[in-house]
Amino acid sequence: MHSRNNEVELNDRLELLYRNSSASFLIMLAAASGVIFWFDSADHPYAKFTWWSAVLVLMLWRLFHSYKWSIKSKKGELGTACDLTRFRIGASLTASLWAFYCIYFYASSDIYELCVSMVIVATLAGGASTVLSGDRFISLLYPQILLIPYSILLTLSGKPELQMLGVLGLLFSCIIFFSALKAAQFTLDSIRLRYQHTQLLKNMKNEVESRTERIIELSQLDSLTKLLNRPAFIEAASQQIKHTHNSHLCVFFIDLDSFKPVNDNFGHHVGDNLLKQLASRLKENFGNKALICRWGGDEFIIMTETTHRKDVDSIAKEINIVIESPFIFDGYKIDMDASIGVSIYPTHSRSLEELISFADVSMYENKHTQKADYVLFSKDLAEKVQRDFSLSSAIRKAVAKKQLKLVYQPIIDTKNGECHAVEALLRWEHNGKAVPPDVFIPLAEKNGAIREIGYWVLENAIQQQHSMMQDGLNIKICINVSIVQFEDPAFVNSVKALIDQYKVDASLFHIEITESVFSSDKPKLLQAIKQLQTLGLFISIDDFGTGYSSLSVIQDLGVNIVKVDRSFVNRLDSNGAAIVKAVMLMANELNYKVVAEGVETPEQEAKLKALGVHYLQGYLFSKPQPYTHLIKQFGPSFQSISNNTLTSAL
Repeated sequence: MHSRNNEVELNDRLELLYRNSSASFLIMLAAASGVIFWFDSADHPYAKFTWWSAVLVLMLWRLFHSYKWSIKSKKGELGTACDLTRFRIGASLTASLWAFYCIYFYASSDIYELCVSMVIVATLAGGASTVLSGDRFISLLYPQILLIPYSILLTLSGKPELQMLGVLGLLFSCIIFFSALKAAQFTLDSIRLRYQHTQLLKNMKNEVESRTERIIELSQLDSLTKLLNRPAFIEAASQQIKHTHNSHLCVFFIDLDSFKPVNDNFGHHVGDNLLKQLASRLKENFGNKALICRWGGDEFIIMTETTHRKDVDSIAKEINIVIESPFIFDGYKIDMDASIGVSIYPTHSRSLEELISFADVSMYENKHTQKADYVLFSKDLAEKVQRDFSLSSAIRKAVAKKQLKLVYQPIIDTKNGECHAVEALLRWEHNGKAVPPDVFIPLAEKNGAIREIGYWVLENAIQQQHSMMQDGLNIKICINVSIVQFEDPAFVNSVKALIDQYKVDASLFHIEITESVFSSDKPKLLQAIKQLQTLGLFISIDDFGTGYSSLSVIQDLGVNIVKVDRSFVNRLDSNGAAIVKAVMLMANELNYKVVAEGVETPEQEAKLKALGVHYLQGYLFSKPQPYTHLIKQFGPSFQSISNNTLTSAL
């Protein structure tokens, strides 16, 4: 960098020297012609002509090199030390020729010519401080060559008038020396300051460009994968749709399956590396022909132009190949697969928002069915979207319209066949029709209505417990709680407030959580569960074996109940029995109780009892029904445990 600075500084000095000196060459030649042809040359005619010829040749040589410099400068080439040496030689020879003239022709010159000669060299010397200020060396040397020899000669002439002229010349040479020194320093400082200013502007420009690029990157690209982020994709996709007339555009909505376990088992840095590697693969395979976006989390969108249905098939297959190729880094080999939903413009919609929504719906259908490489949006799915939208809007008003109710299903003790607890189950009747919980609960979780509904369930179950206590019954009630409720910071305090309000025993309540809650923020979840247990409530894991839970989670939570999913009960004749047996072995070691769900036949009841399952629940004993109906069926059982508890766990 320092060498570069010196080169630029030298170039600026040379530019100043050549630019200032070009006109002076002609003035120099005119002055030489004047002294030769104006004054009488009878004494030395040939000598003066030879001197003038030398001046002419020198001026032409200097003009030639000045011209070469201008050509070089226009090409943007930097000057060199050779260019400076050449200029110094030309200037020194010019000054020497004039000094020679003054000294050589001194004896034959009259007083008038001697004075004119002094005026000329003094003028040339005075102008040098400005014209030659680009080079301190020549700006100091040039006037001294011009003035000092001639001034000394005049001072030693013995003639008073010439001696005075010589003394003035010497004094003037001193003045010119310091003036030239100051001018050269000022010029050098100006050049350096200008270069610094130029560098500052350049650096500012580079910084502005760099910051602008960074701002664009931050505003348009996902920080992790460097793919388009959501707003940038929407903008780019909208423009592409606007300019698409005779072709089709396909939106591929991609969701990685089982990505969360990668983060849980290997750490978030491995998950981040996997996403970055996947983004690199997608850009490599589709970057030149598609818009690629990280929609969020482990979801991606690719939008590309297609002409035939077979193009959709081939692109979907290519996406699956890209994702299913093993991800290898940091000593890990991770296999992934994905669910893909597809919508087509303009076949399914001309709205980008709807195309993305339709592809999203198709992706979820693919995730639940897993029957093909992808699911293409269809009329049936469109009807499902409309139905879900209608139900999603209606569920928001279900509490206000008093459309919800609780029913209860008994949990039977395998030792004595008595009902010692009930599970509170939510039912919703909309427009005179019962809507299944597995339909409206996910919708309520998605649109946020589950918070209000969840608190309604809690309050009504606790209120029901209060009524039972007034009837002399201490019946444990199991209440399902959504992951969305656990994510609410006020959830635990709200539960405590309801228990205090109705003055019920917290130990009579079981909070049931499904394994899906472990896909959320585990530390916060564990904290909330511990707080609930501190209040005296018991914790059950519902649908055990179908989701995210593990032995480590059960140990961390210190759960009281594990409810085996009905899918294992239905497969007791195959591998279901082995699963239940394993759960019972863990229960004995970890000191929790086991409930088997979905018991529908006496054969299942017998096998589960033989395996040592503590409690059974299912249609074999009772369908979910209102509390008043349940009392009629299991009244004696309720009375027998009015002052008793099942166990410390149930």
